[in-house]
Amino acid sequence: MKKFGDLAEEWLEYTKKRVKISTYACYVRLLRTHILPCFKEMEIETINQITIGGFVDKKIQYGRIDQKGGLSEKTVKDMVSIIKSILKYGEIIYGLKQPVFYRNAPLNTRKTVEIFDEKEQEILEKALIKELELPELGILLCLHCGLRLGEICALKWGDVDFERKIIHIRNTVQRIYMPDHSRHTQILLGTPKTLSSIRDIPINTFVYDYLSHYRKSPDVYILSGKRKKIADPRTYQRQYKKILENCGLRYRNFHCLRHTFATRCIEKGVDVKSLSEILGHSSVTITLNCYVHSSLEYKRKALEKIVPDYIHIS
Repeated sequence: MKKFGDLAEEWLEYTKKRVKISTYACYVRLLRTHILPCFKEMEIETINQITIGGFVDKKIQYGRIDQKGGLSEKTVKDMVSIIKSILKYGEIIYGLKQPVFYRNAPLNTRKTVEIFDEKEQEILEKALIKELELPELGILLCLHCGLRLGEICALKWGDVDFERKIIHIRNTVQRIYMPDHSRHTQILLGTPKTLSSIRDIPINTFVYDYLSHYRKSPDVYILSGKRKKIADPRTYQRQYKKILENCGLRYRNFHCLRHTFATRCIEKGVDVKSLSEILGHSSVTITLNCYVHSSLEYKRKALEKIVPDYIHIS
């Protein structure tokens, strides 16, 4: 009988030449860190809805390697997708019967995503402008253009069209674990995973003025200020954390800048379709469900608008 671990290694070899190296590295990491420790010695015929469900529950509750809580819904969904792909490969190649899945992914596990409120954003932006260097400029760009961490690290001055006031997003940077058995990592520059992430973003006058002041040769990376040196996303996150500490703001992860941008756009009346395209989402639904998180104060003001004029509270 075929064991899951053996089938997984075959599937990895099959997949290696069919996906980007970053995707392959992600498969290897999730398999060896989370999936194989649970399923490696199991025979394919013994894997069923119950074993998959138990695995999902365990990872959602306390799946982090550092034992500090559970994994995100997206990460667990990715792992379930890998397991299904391996089982499907076994069915096609060896005629192995697949289990019936009724549970595609964990439900109701989405964590509340924080943003900087307007006062915090004001404090942050004033601090950035006061000490404006390349790291601060990058954070301003993310706050006003909704860029991802990997996108700002990959951005060159040549990606900024100063005549049309547009930023071209064509590449992204990520630090990946190399797909071997070591813990070695490598910074990888490549194209975004989805076509919708390749986009043109208009820039406002505020951002344009600061970009113009720091403008360098087209082949120079904006964050590093060098031609051949790419900013390390991990290092830049540490710089971002230090900047928050210096202006007395509680730490929130780098992606919070993107969430904050999206929320401010909605609050200021930007239509969701335009915002979705600016963020590089494949559908408006993703923008509404995942990235637009209205503040409590904004919700309060919205509800006040429906109070009829004829109602007077003494």
